[in-house]
Amino acid sequence: MRQYFLDDDQCQDLQNIIRGVYAPLRGYLREPDYKSVLEQMRLSGGEPWPIPIVLDIDSDDANRFSSGKDILLSDINGRPVARLVNPDIYKYDKTEFVKKVFGTLDENHPGVKQVFSMKDYLLGGEIVSMSAQEASEKSSPAYIKQLFKDKGWKTIVAFQTRNAPHLSHEYLQKLALENVDALFIQPVIGKKKLGDFKDEVIIDTYKLIIDKYYSRDRVHFDVLPLAMRYAGPREAVFHALIRKNFGCTHMIIGRDHAGVGSYYDPYDAHKIFDNFTEDELGIKILKFDNAFHCNDCKGLVTEDKCGHSTDSRLYLSGTQIRQMIKNKEELPEEFMRKEVSKYLINHSNPFVG
Repeated sequence: MRQYFLDDDQCQDLQNIIRGVYAPLRGYLREPDYKSVLEQMRLSGGEPWPIPIVLDIDSDDANRFSSGKDILLSDINGRPVARLVNPDIYKYDKTEFVKKVFGTLDENHPGVKQVFSMKDYLLGGEIVSMSAQEASEKSSPAYIKQLFKDKGWKTIVAFQTRNAPHLSHEYLQKLALENVDALFIQPVIGKKKLGDFKDEVIIDTYKLIIDKYYSRDRVHFDVLPLAMRYAGPREAVFHALIRKNFGCTHMIIGRDHAGVGSYYDPYDAHKIFDNFTEDELGIKILKFDNAFHCNDCKGLVTEDKCGHSTDSRLYLSGTQIRQMIKNKEELPEEFMRKEVSKYLINHSNPFVG
């Protein structure tokens, strides 16, 4: 059997297919599904799916695999991981890909830059795992759904993050928790852009505050190995579908979900869900306005609940936060728990890069 070696990022997508994180996908997108996802944010059968999950190959491999015979997919160390059944090889337009998915051709956008660096052909087909254990291993959708069932939780709200926790995040989480049985905090762990928080920093800071400030009977924390695409609104749908696969019934979508810079309107990630019904998504979307500390309200509020001027509001941009941490300045207690702030300023470098 012919063999193809995957890099670490490709292996991660493969594992997410095998473990059911990307359900209903059973493999890399074949050409009809790829085109349908770009145009309609749906698979060719009509199921919602907003981002192409594909495997890129060069022209030499395209010729080598042209017979349509199964391909053995191995990790970078040569360990067989899965078999690609009846592969489909096709060319694609990178410009169309990035324009549809990211809404821009600007190569300063990390997602655009990544796609333009891809090889010229795509390899689609169904995946058959080489291991029977991976789909139900710890932190897999099957494992987490069983954990929720064992705890007696019927309604679970998911919170996606790639940041150390702000008080505004905690506020939104607890606001959502008022109407469900439990909260599932699941940060994305994996490849990120320069300036994002490192994986261990996100994990450590959440562990610092969960035991002290949350009800452990109603909160579960785990990580999601997944590369950020920075696709803004489309990625919000992607993240919601993934959390449905983990057994969540609700998903928090806040301001500028999966955004980067000023490429997307802060609430595009709310508007995109108008393209889908709750029944077809299989998860209820909780759209929250931006949360902040208002000096006049004397506490945390969201934009729709506060009529005071912006002069009364405490906002800190990502640039301001990074600079304060680099300068070893504690962030205001109205913005961040002191335990988190102290951890960040005592860390040698909490950011990627």
